[in-house]
This record gives sequence, C-alpha cells and structure tokens, in this order.
Amino acid sequence: MSGLAPYKRAGYRILVIIVLIAGGCCCGCQKARCQQSQLPVLLKELASTQDSGKYVLMLGKVGTFYMTTNIDSSFFYAVKEYEMASRLQDKRGLADAYDLMSCCYILRTDFNIGGFYCYKALQLHKSLADSARIVLTLNDIYISYLNQGRPEEANNYFYEAFHMASRLPPENDSVYSILLINYAIRFHADTTRKDSVQWALRQAGVISRKYPYNRVSLYVDTYQADTLVKQGRGNEAEARINELGDEALQRGMPFVAMEIYSHVEEYRQMGYEADSTYYRELTFGLARKAGCPELVLPALVGLVDYYHQQGNREKENYYSGEIMKMAVKPRFQQKRDNVNYINFFLKQQSLHKLATRIQQQQKELERARSEKIYKLQIAAGLIVIVILLLILLFVRHRQYRVSQAHEKMMAAGYAAISLRNVTLKANDEFKNKLIAVIANEFRAPLHYISDAALQLGSKDIDQPSMAALIRKIAIVSGNTLSVFDNILKWIALQLSGFKYQPVSCKLNDILREVTKALTPVAAEKMLTIVNQAPENIVVCSDREMLKMVVLHLVRLSIGFTQPATLLVITSWVTGERTFIRITADTGDNLTTILKSLSRWQDDMHALTLAIVRDFVEKMNGTTTVTESAGKYLVFTIDFPGMPTSVA
Repeated sequence: MSGLAPYKRAGYRILVIIVLIAGGCCCGCQKARCQQSQLPVLLKELASTQDSGKYVLMLGKVGTFYMTTNIDSSFFYAVKEYEMASRLQDKRGLADAYDLMSCCYILRTDFNIGGFYCYKALQLHKSLADSARIVLTLNDIYISYLNQGRPEEANNYFYEAFHMASRLPPENDSVYSILLINYAIRFHADTTRKDSVQWALRQAGVISRKYPYNRVSLYVDTYQADTLVKQGRGNEAEARINELGDEALQRGMPFVAMEIYSHVEEYRQMGYEADSTYYRELTFGLARKAGCPELVLPALVGLVDYYHQQGNREKENYYSGEIMKMAVKPRFQQKRDNVNYINFFLKQQSLHKLATRIQQQQKELERARSEKIYKLQIAAGLIVIVILLLILLFVRHRQYRVSQAHEKMMAAGYAAISLRNVTLKANDEFKNKLIAVIANEFRAPLHYISDAALQLGSKDIDQPSMAALIRKIAIVSGNTLSVFDNILKWIALQLSGFKYQPVSCKLNDILREVTKALTPVAAEKMLTIVNQAPENIVVCSDREMLKMVVLHLVRLSIGFTQPATLLVITSWVTGERTFIRITADTGDNLTTILKSLSRWQDDMHALTLAIVRDFVEKMNGTTTVTESAGKYLVFTIDFPGMPTSVA
C-alpha cells in the first residue's frame, strides 16, 4: 500500500472519528459553511446577554463553533461555561461544558482525561433524561476506549450507544446518522459485515438528505463511490470522489476533503488504476494549507520514490526538501503508528548516493556535507529535547512542592475544624447538663413554695401553722439559693477563664457541715449518716468546691440508700493524695443503679454524678463508682495536694 494508505489504516481513521466527535458536539449547528459568518454574531450576542441562564447557553454555543477552528478557544469557553453553570447549579450547562471539555481532550489525544469528563457529562445527561446527549457521550467514551487500546470496553459503549440511538425520536435522527457512519467506518473492511455496513450507509444517507449541509452526507456518498469501483465503474467513482472533495472544500472542511481523496489510494487493490500521484500532490497541498503537512508524510515518501524513478530531479528534490524541513523539527523525529518514515527515507537516500559515489565525486562530497548537516540537526534536536525534559522536571518539582504546601494547609485546616468540633460538642453537652440541672433542682422547691403560698392564703390557717410555713419557706428558699449558688459555681467552672486555687482547709469541718445540711433529708428515710473521717486531716483544695462535691455525693447516696440503714463516710491519706469514700446500702437495686449512672442524658442521678466529675477534674482528681458485697454502692474521690496533720 502506497501513499496515504499505510497512515490511513494505522491512524487516519482515528482522525475521521474525531471529526465525527466534533460533529456530535455541534449537532445543533448543521450548516458548517455558515459557522464562520455566525461566530461574530454569537460573540456580539454573548457580550450583550444579561440573563445568566442564557449566558451559559451562549458560552456553550461559542465553544462549539470554535471546536473545528481553534481548540484552545473552544476549551476557554468550555471552562467559562463550567464556572458559570457551577455557580448557577445549572445541570444542563454543566453537562454541555463537560462534553466540550471531553471533546477538546480527545482532539488533543488525551483520551484518559477526555473519558473522565465524558463520564461526568454522562451522569448529568442521565439525571436530565436527555437521550440524544446520552448517545453522543456514550459514543465519545467508546472512542476514548478504542484509542486507548481497550476494544472490549469500547464495544460495550459502542453497542449501547448504537442501540439507544436507534430508538431516538425522529427529531434526533441526526444523532443516529453519526452512529451509523461510525459503524460503517469501523466495519468497512470486515467482509462478514458487508450487508450490515451497506444497510448502515443507506440509513445514514436517508437521514443526511434531511440535512443537506451535514458532513455525514459526504461520508455516505464517499462509501457509495467505493461501491462503484467494486462494480467495475472506476472512472465514475473517481469523478464522484473529485466532486465530493470539491464540495467539502467549498464548505470549509479540508480534513473531510483529505479523507475523501485518500479513498482513491485503495482503488488499486479493487482493480482500478488511478493516478495516485495527482491525489498525493493534492492532499499534500491541502495539508500545507491546513498547517498539518505531517498528516500526509506517507504521500510525500511515495512522491519522492515516484519522481526518483521518473528521473524528475527537480520535484524529487522539492519533496525531499519538504521532508527534511519536517525532519529537523523535534516533534516529527518520532515513530508514528510504529512506522518510522523519516528513517526509511534517509536510508533510501543514503543507498542511492552510495551507488553513485564512484561516478560522481562531487556528489559524494555533497552527500558528506549533507550528512554532517543532518548530524548537527540531530544534535540540535537532542539538545532541545534535553532542555525540554529539564523544564518538565522543574515544573513537576515545583508542582510537587506546591501540592505539599497545600496538603499541609489542608491538614492544619482539618485539625482546626476537629478542635472546633470538640469544643462545640463540649459546649453542647454543658448546655444540656445545665438545662437538666435547672429543671431538676428548682422544680421541687418552687412547687413547695407555691403550695405553701396557697396554704397561707387560706382563711382557715392558724397563727402557729402560718409561722411554721413561713419558716419552712425560708429554709427551702435558702436551700434554693444555695443550689443556685452551686449552679453558678459550676458554670464558672466550665468557663475558660476559671483558675483552680486550692487552700488549706480542715476536712472534718466540711463533712460536718454537709451532714448537718442533709440531716432533714436523711431523717425522711430514717437513715443514719456516720462520719468516720479522722479529725486531723487537712487538705489543700477549694473549700466551697470540695463542700459542693461531698454534698452532691451524699445527697446522691441518700437517694439510692435503703430506708433505716447506715450511710458511712470515710477518709484517708495515701502518699500525696487524699481519698474520701461514701458507702450506701442499696439492697437488690445495685445493678440497675450502676447502669443508670452511665446515662446522664436520661437520668438525673447520673447527671449529678457527671457534674461531680467535672468539679473533681478541676481539682485534678478522679471519681470512681464501684460496688461491694453485691449490695453496697461506693463513691470514691481522690485529689492531690500535700495533706498536713493538725495537732
């Protein structure tokens, strides 16, 4: 296979499919010849648009129009559309932006990233139930997998897109025509699918007649011209190819024209001898105008061979010079589709000059000079490659450092958020405790004062009873004030500015004050409070805080103790720590009591114990709850401070 054929079989079909991707993105813009004239109108309309939703739509249209002329501009508008749609939470705009970005990446042959954005667009299209766009995005994913060398995954998406496209409503049949052409391109060389390929071309032809400016019609007519060659009507097929190529050029589609002309290269295998040199020169001229002569490098090699055999040194040198211009460019000194055409050409030239060395010494000297220049060019190319690699390494290193700094910032931010979350949880827990304490501690005394006030208002009450009620109200009010004072101290304890300042105080004095205050409560249950603490223990603590802790624990113990039993308070010193223990006889309820004390949100006694622990922790101590002999509930607190003995 000469001319474009090797390149076409290896990679030129990929170009055709990518062109069809661009066509898929532009499914709303069928008249390609009007694109250049419409673009200034769209840009002007974009600048004057005030509505946000319409602005997103216009960004997508402008990006779509740029797809076939300027990929960078298309990607720029796709990014703008993505940013605006993200702020507006416009799913349709986001999906359109993802489609545009995926097409840009696929056209740049970055199929992994292109497939990534295809998946994003696919999910949004599915959420919007947009069947036509789902088909086009599935087709793009198929192309991404196909170009990554993953045919099995590509097949899955291709057939899913194909079957879904066949069920689209008539107004979306242009999408179906794209899938039909892709089917024909993919299986054109498969003789086992000859009938299905012809069917696909016929169906695409019927649809393309509804859209006279659609490029799909050109592909359909091109494959129909191939059929004429197989029927022995090569002259008609060649004439038809020329008509289609001219039409593609008139529409401003040089890539489509190059693909159409390349079909003539295959006619020789079908039994028709066409002037391939003419079409090679024609496609080379188109490629030069399009700024991509490297696409027809195989045709240039064929032209050099042909004119060398014909003895036309002028044209041979011209096309050889064109190849050498590409050879000195570093990006063309690479294998393309596993065929190193530059290497092949240079070897052929070397053999030719070696054969004529004996006859023409001057040509030998010229060849040596050419080789020297070539080596200098290779060396220059290698130097440029090394410089580019160094730049790449520098950029990657800089990106790594920036990413490390970003990770550190993120870690610091997460730590700050975690700390703030812990603080918020602690504040929330304190708030719940405070509400529960207020509700529990003030309910009973306020009810009693209210009932006593009603009795005082009664006309039947005598003087002694009235005096007794007033004294009782005074006692209850005093206790309420004491409770309120305790709550205020607890609140102050929770504040960040609280500072624990222990002083020396006599432990037994505190215990006697507590037992005296709780004697009436103990008398109601016929309890006897036994204080076995030694008289000579002096502790270093906040006196009011320690008194509050003991008061709460004794009151809690009274609540759990069986009637007509003993409540024993003991204290001792071990090393540098002072211990206070309160033992209560709970009878058979010990297991239930221990379970309830672990749930302060549901049980007021457990809440009281939680508050006691808060106080003891501020005293740098600990609070433990244990059981003894299966029926005794034991509260033990210990706190540091060098205790001293009083003589």
